[in-house]
Amino acid sequence: MKKLIFLAIFLTSNYIFSQVNENMLLERFNMNAFNPAFTGVDGRGISFTNRNTSSGVAGAPKLNYFYYNGNHKKNLAFGFSVIDNKVFIDQRTMYSLDASYKIQLSGEQILYLGVKGGVHTKFTDIDGLQRLPGTGDNPAIPEITEETYPVIGFGFLYKLKSLFISASIPNFLNPKNYTDDISFIGSQKPSTYFLAGAEFPLGIFDSSFKPYLSQKIVPGIGNTTHFGGTIDYKGVIEFGGGYKSTRYFNLVALLRTKIGLTLGYGYDFRGESNDVEIQKTGTELFLKYNF
Repeated sequence: MKKLIFLAIFLTSNYIFSQVNENMLLERFNMNAFNPAFTGVDGRGISFTNRNTSSGVAGAPKLNYFYYNGNHKKNLAFGFSVIDNKVFIDQRTMYSLDASYKIQLSGEQILYLGVKGGVHTKFTDIDGLQRLPGTGDNPAIPEITEETYPVIGFGFLYKLKSLFISASIPNFLNPKNYTDDISFIGSQKPSTYFLAGAEFPLGIFDSSFKPYLSQKIVPGIGNTTHFGGTIDYKGVIEFGGGYKSTRYFNLVALLRTKIGLTLGYGYDFRGESNDVEIQKTGTELFLKYNF
């Protein structure tokens, strides 16, 4: 049963991946994964995120994300990031260089403009697919197993002391223009990301409430909305949760240390149960170090 489910995932992955699918729970702390304007906003640092969905199932979707950010110097900051997605026998990786330009508008109002450039690779391990004897070639399975195409994206971030609003298109190039086998990549129209957040002091225990709202618009597939909030205690401990329109709830927690290291953990689960064998839970680990 599980193999049949993952075969179906593989055959439709040209659509569900929509370029690189940054499906993170702790997206508010990994915002430059999809918007280069966030590069350098939090200063110089490195970060690593690991996300596993459908916990306990071999071949289930996995995501690894690494980035390095530099400081803004003369209003310009640079960064480097790698996002790797793997589902069953299908693996997609995006390598990109990011740049962000800071514009001080007035008072606490700051506008950041970002651009992203890089490459996106795709590899399908056909040998890892168990086929029934005598079935012959399947036209749904591409002959090409490796492909590379360019990435060019952009975004903006408008930031106040206790509010930010951002929007981005991580890659506006359609991969079908850069491959010899369209069936391998498919027509992947650019995805658009919106993210906004705020901070409100609670007036007790030196803590604050941080609500957020994000939306990912994927043409031909639909939109994913994520909203929630966290409680921040003295900038050291942060915990809360959210809900995605995919009917998943999530819980998150972060710990910031005095040495610049931040540890984060996220857990999501489906808000309903049925007879599907796959466990509808996932985990996410987050590490960040600011120099």
